[in-house]
Amino acid sequence: MSNDRTERLVNLVLCLLSTRRFQTAGRIARIVPGYEHDYEDKKSHDAFQRKFERDKAELRRIGIPLQSGTDLLGDAEPGYRIARSDFELPQIEFTDAEAAAVAAAARLWQQPELQSGSAEALRKLRAAGIDVESHAAASPVKALPGAESALAPFLEAVASRRAVVFDYLGARDESPQQRRLQPWGCAAWRGRWYVAGYDLDRGAQRCFRLSRIPGKVRLTGPEGAYTIPDGVDVLAFASASEAHQPPSRARIVVRPRRAWGVRRRVDQIGPRTPEGDEARFSYTDTTQTAAWLASFGPDVLVLEPPELVKETVACLQALADEERP
Repeated sequence: MSNDRTERLVNLVLCLLSTRRFQTAGRIARIVPGYEHDYEDKKSHDAFQRKFERDKAELRRIGIPLQSGTDLLGDAEPGYRIARSDFELPQIEFTDAEAAAVAAAARLWQQPELQSGSAEALRKLRAAGIDVESHAAASPVKALPGAESALAPFLEAVASRRAVVFDYLGARDESPQQRRLQPWGCAAWRGRWYVAGYDLDRGAQRCFRLSRIPGKVRLTGPEGAYTIPDGVDVLAFASASEAHQPPSRARIVVRPRRAWGVRRRVDQIGPRTPEGDEARFSYTDTTQTAAWLASFGPDVLVLEPPELVKETVACLQALADEERP
């Protein structure tokens, strides 16, 4: 089936599913993309009729319950609709493993770059006059925390087998370093996105956390430049990468008799001064730790390490921007 016909059938299903009224062939021709034609031209209208009959037959062939009838509030011309009760699937039960897979897939497709065009299609139907029920159109889902702008180009690179170039700020790097990678795939692990692949400069497989990529990911070279090895498990690479990350030590100053949540976590405190108490503790996730420290506002001052200072300042700046009118 061609892409044009597939898109036309999807639009037709959305049209007939999103209203309780029977839609006549003439109304469908006016509002569903793919059926445009000159009504005054008999050949053009006959071609539309044949196309519409083939599409109806195709919908019924694949099991979509297409109903025909007349609208009591309209004219006597027969129309078509899809009953939601007949179209919807029964309740689905998932195992724990299946639920985890669905959650990962949902997280992936909630990225702004990857949202489907269904919401836009429904908006077009409303604009064309279709009485779409309010519950039929799901509004676009906001990106969840941890969504990375680098995800889309990496997925494109994996699909086309193209190498990528990007700057990466490792846990121990003072400044971003350029990396060249042949990506094998992406995976989410504990709320963060990772890409695994073959590092062209180091000649070995590597795994990178997307949140540590400060700039754009650039595709380079021809398509089909490499082959992804059989049995690659990107999720295993991501989990192993986190397991091998040594903990970092944070040095902070806490105002006197403030930020008790921070004080309970620290394992070393002192010296004490009138301005505040110097404290230290270990952590592994810079982004989450910075967000946590920033939530205490001026009661906590981060001194070391530099990446934690930078991330905390960014969090505070973001909070300040949100509060501005």
